[in-house]
Amino acid sequence: MNLRFDPGSIERFKTEISAIPGYPAGEALPILDMVFESGAIFRLPALLTLAGADPARPLLVVMDDTMMRRAGEELKPLILSLLRQAGWSPEPLVLAPDATGQVHTDFAQIGRVKKRLQPNLAVLSVGSGAVTDIAKHACYVFQQEHGVAPLPFVVYQTANSVSAYTSNMAPTFVDGVKRTLASRYPDVLVCDLETLRDAPYEMTVAGVGDLLAAFGSYADWWLACHLGIDPSYTEFAQTLMGPLDEIFLERAEAIRSRSLDGMADLAKLIALGGLAMSLSHATAPLSGYEHVISHVLDLMAERAHRPLAQHGTQVALATLLTTSAYRVFVNRFEPARVVVAQCFPTESVMKARIETAFQALDPSGQVAAECWSDYRIKLEAWHARRNRFEAVLNDWPQVKNTLEALTRPPELARRILESVESPLHFDQLIPPPTMADVRFAFSHAPLIRRRLTLGDLPLFLGWEPEAWWTQVSGESAR
Repeated sequence: MNLRFDPGSIERFKTEISAIPGYPAGEALPILDMVFESGAIFRLPALLTLAGADPARPLLVVMDDTMMRRAGEELKPLILSLLRQAGWSPEPLVLAPDATGQVHTDFAQIGRVKKRLQPNLAVLSVGSGAVTDIAKHACYVFQQEHGVAPLPFVVYQTANSVSAYTSNMAPTFVDGVKRTLASRYPDVLVCDLETLRDAPYEMTVAGVGDLLAAFGSYADWWLACHLGIDPSYTEFAQTLMGPLDEIFLERAEAIRSRSLDGMADLAKLIALGGLAMSLSHATAPLSGYEHVISHVLDLMAERAHRPLAQHGTQVALATLLTTSAYRVFVNRFEPARVVVAQCFPTESVMKARIETAFQALDPSGQVAAECWSDYRIKLEAWHARRNRFEAVLNDWPQVKNTLEALTRPPELARRILESVESPLHFDQLIPPPTMADVRFAFSHAPLIRRRLTLGDLPLFLGWEPEAWWTQVSGESAR
């Protein structure tokens, strides 16, 4: 497989993507190199130097306590040994898990890293998504608070699991609700193919699933733009990523067999995913209705002190629901039956709805307050853009055609998931949510954030929630 835009050739890559329509004018991608190679681990000392680190100065190595192996050896001791042999003095910082047994991206973990930072220090993160997000955001906050130059920061990716590695944003728990905060890029990304090959396969499957969000998220983003809620929409991300359905069908065997070529292909696609969002200045290209469903499931797990399921696989299963939702919606929606005046609920009505929805999860009201603080922005924009909604009603045939063109069928998503031996049902997640949890997440996902997705329209249109869920879940199962 030859990607149209290959992040493994960094200077050519930067030149080529800067010519894509929608690339932010005048913005230079600050990543110095992205390495996707067999044996890349042995280049770590040189790549740290490229990032601006100095072996004579402190090097903080951020990791968690998860045991990882590479070619039969324990990975983290191997990295520390290689660095010491090359004349570096790495200082390990091991992030302790919380009561769920996992490390989550929250202000407590970010604060632990930030306390260890100083102006003459470099940072190497060794881990998957959460460790990467914690380390990069701690570096970002330290820079902002102290007014210092960015610390040299190198990401050693340990699994093909999520798009955090090249993203300048950090999904972070804020009062129990996931929020995307501005963060920073790495100076260098290191993808050692043997490390990625030997990661737990469920993490590789999750990386495929996370990218399948594009099967519905492009349409969500366009819809929000067309309704006047989010004017940032461009086709930059679609052009950069390429035809994901064709790519995954072509490379499924290489990914499933964990060949080094397959690991490189998936790592590059994941890197492109992070860059697609960062250079669009929004997570919207690869985060739509499916992600807010996943965020509500995470919220429920976090409140119950349960571990979180694999993010990408949970997102993939939510994508089966949301692509089914698009099919149901475009076939059911009848603009002539819409009473426009009834589609604009008041602030008091929606605030009460949010408080009622999340009362059982959090009797303190903290979660509801955080959700309302973001949701009210969307509600205000929805009221202010009433004329855009009326225009959609008048131009529904064309809008419908565009939405159908931007989405991919749930059958295709399922076929790709089957081809990489992914879980296909929520009860196959570890730990599994109940179907009542999934129904709650599907129905209440629009209430947790400002981004408009397809999930908001049945709510504004006054459709009966249980009937909407029954139709969508039935279509997904069918």
